Parts: sequence; C-alpha cells; structure tokens
Amino acid sequence: CVVAGCDAPPQYTQAHHVTWWSRGGTTDIDNLALVCTTHHTAIHDGTVDLTMSNGRAHTIPPRWLDPTQRPRLNRVHDRPP
Repeated sequence: CVVAGCDAPPQYTQAHHVTWWSRGGTTDIDNLALVCTTHHTAIHDGTVDLTMSNGRAHTIPPRWLDPTQRPRLNRVHDRPP
C-alpha cells in the first residue's frame, strides 16, 4: 500500500485512480496507485488523499493529523541502501 506508514504488501492491495476516474482521471499506470482495502475506503470517504509527484504516489494526511497537509511518501517498502 502506498499510504505513508502502511506495510500491506501488493497482494493485499487494489488499484486506485489518484485522479478519480469519475472526475476525469485516466486508467493508466501514471494515475494508478496500489492501496489496501482500509486505505482505499479512507481515500473514498475523504479521510486521506493521494497526489502524484515524480511518478510516485504521496499521501496527503488529514488536517487534524497535519494542519499543513504536507505530502508524505511511504518508505516502508523501500529497499535498504
């Protein structure tokens, strides 16, 4: 799952349109991100959001968690240096 801090592996995720298909988003790799069921629900209910930057999905946390809503990368799945 691409949501910051989530450790769900790819086999437990679903493809999500970062710019929602219903809002004109395209169904191509540049607009898709893998998210677990929990975070897919959170995205659709407005708790968290995603944005793409440099080809990677970034989590935009809710205002109550981060008033600046600074986009965050999920580094849980990054390979060690």
